[in-house]
Amino acid sequence: MTQIMDERNARIQRQHLERSAYVYVRQSSQRQVIEHLESQRRQYDLAGWASTAGWPAERIVVIDEDQGKSASSAKTRPGFARLIAAVAQSQVGIVIALEVTRLSRNSPDWHHLLYLCRFTGTLIADEHTIYDPDHATDRLVLGIRGQMSEMEIDTSIERMVSARWNKAARGELYTVPPAGYDIDEPGGWMKSSDEAVIHAIKTVFEKFDEFGSARQVFHWWSRQDLKYPVRRLRSRIHPVEWLTPKYAMFLRTLRNPIYAGTYVFGRTKTVRCLDDSGIEHTRHMQVDQDQWRVVIHDHHDAYISWQHFVNNREQLRGNQTMRGRSQPGPAREGLALLQGLVVCGHCSRRMGLSYGGSTRSRVYQYRCSQARQQQGGSDCQVVGGKRIDQTVVKVFLEAMSPCAADAARLANEEACREGEALNTYWAQQIERVAYQVQRAERQYMATEPENRVVARELERRWELALNDLERVRNQAAQVAEAPELLSASDMENVHLLGLDMDSVWNADSTTNRDRKRLLRCLIEEVQLSTNEDHYSVKVVWKGGAITEREQVRGSAAWARRTPEDTIELVRQLAAEFDDAQIARILNKQGRRSGRGIPFTKAAITSLRGKNHIPKCTKVIVTDPHQGPFNAEQAAQELGVAMGTV
Repeated sequence: MTQIMDERNARIQRQHLERSAYVYVRQSSQRQVIEHLESQRRQYDLAGWASTAGWPAERIVVIDEDQGKSASSAKTRPGFARLIAAVAQSQVGIVIALEVTRLSRNSPDWHHLLYLCRFTGTLIADEHTIYDPDHATDRLVLGIRGQMSEMEIDTSIERMVSARWNKAARGELYTVPPAGYDIDEPGGWMKSSDEAVIHAIKTVFEKFDEFGSARQVFHWWSRQDLKYPVRRLRSRIHPVEWLTPKYAMFLRTLRNPIYAGTYVFGRTKTVRCLDDSGIEHTRHMQVDQDQWRVVIHDHHDAYISWQHFVNNREQLRGNQTMRGRSQPGPAREGLALLQGLVVCGHCSRRMGLSYGGSTRSRVYQYRCSQARQQQGGSDCQVVGGKRIDQTVVKVFLEAMSPCAADAARLANEEACREGEALNTYWAQQIERVAYQVQRAERQYMATEPENRVVARELERRWELALNDLERVRNQAAQVAEAPELLSASDMENVHLLGLDMDSVWNADSTTNRDRKRLLRCLIEEVQLSTNEDHYSVKVVWKGGAITEREQVRGSAAWARRTPEDTIELVRQLAAEFDDAQIARILNKQGRRSGRGIPFTKAAITSLRGKNHIPKCTKVIVTDPHQGPFNAEQAAQELGVAMGTV
């Protein structure tokens, strides 16, 4: 500060001393605040120089609330904002910092401060000299120093980022791996040494292949009351802990290419944006797979192949329901078996689904309405779903019949594998918890009995470990006692049942979700076209083959109405006869309802109600000898069996 003292008389005037001296103290990170104490001390010593330069202690203000914050933006620094406000109000005679980079590494913020200092007569001082922004030369020097300060941090960032990309391109930029992998001595990735963790990760991929849905894997895991291994990131150690499963855990595992033995860098990117108040925010966004900059296959041991990983991602993408109708969506429990598979044969758009009817009698339609929603007008076509589903299911079962027995055998093998996997999981959990019990026991036994403060805590931990071991053993026993899904004695029946796919398809235990997943295994899409008297149904199989069928269209509602002359006849007959008698009269005349079927008492009652025809109020007196008689009375009168009558 010697040079500053020499320039005091030339730069510092009385009007400066009448205002306050603001000393700005800042370090860029919390680590610097804790470890770089000498730099911190030098900055606080500037307040002593201000006192020596002539400012009284009550007019020396130290701003240090921006400690640990970067100077790249002023929006997140309340201390700098307070300094700017004081300068703008002409309350500051001099701004003092160890170097100008402490004030700002952002050109707009820096030049805004220079602008205010120039027009309020405020000086700027660092450890080298005093600047007067009102002088053109000083202002030029300060501007250059501000630009150099900004370029310095930008260059440092670019240098570090380039170094990271170069190291990543060689597959050597290692981060803490997820559960299922550990870091070996050279710093690379290797499969976990914990068999239980390896088994859990493998089970996730096996169950996803079985269910085709990450959420269904999560539900299965929860129903089995299993824990899930998760890597916890802490300051020094990064242990794998067994936690209560959450849906996001399985989604992260299925989406992570590390399990395919592939090193990937650049799966996310950072995007900067400004909010309404002008504060800068950063967001991390996912990058599409084809834009990953570093992809190195066979980098380390894998749980699944790369193609298996790609197929899983496509399945997850297809399950998403927020992508409009470009994806079929996951198989659900609704009645419409072709949900997500139906494509309009006229405009090639994916058709939507609409439900109607009552709770007991649900009806559904496949509807092509995207053109109407986007451009107005009417729907491209609306097709009743039930008969279309029946047509496609019939085609599907015909194709499945040759391999149905093999499917039953594979189902039995899968059930056995699942039972073995559960037994292996619980055996590993018992082994893991038993180790924790032994460890707690050793710690307790190694404690001096007199040291009761420590002994009580270790005794408590030992007791908790014993309780945990008992709980795990009980859960394992319940799994062991569970009946086999398919026993060896039932295999012959299963084989015969596999030959009858219709029974399996229509069984109460087969859910609509199961039926939809079976259809999606073989069918790529179903193209529907509406013709004058029939629907054209094209089943496009996974291999590209096409099977065509036609479905006769039902008649329109107006065509199913009962003829007007029949309605008029019912109106006349209702004055003399009840509904059952009217039905017999109409059927004797050969008349039929609008649906082409004979009349019944219920049909006449419904017909009268819809057409507001009152029922017969005439009381018919029955003569015990002359009649009229019903069938039972006539049989008694004639002395014959009622069947004869």
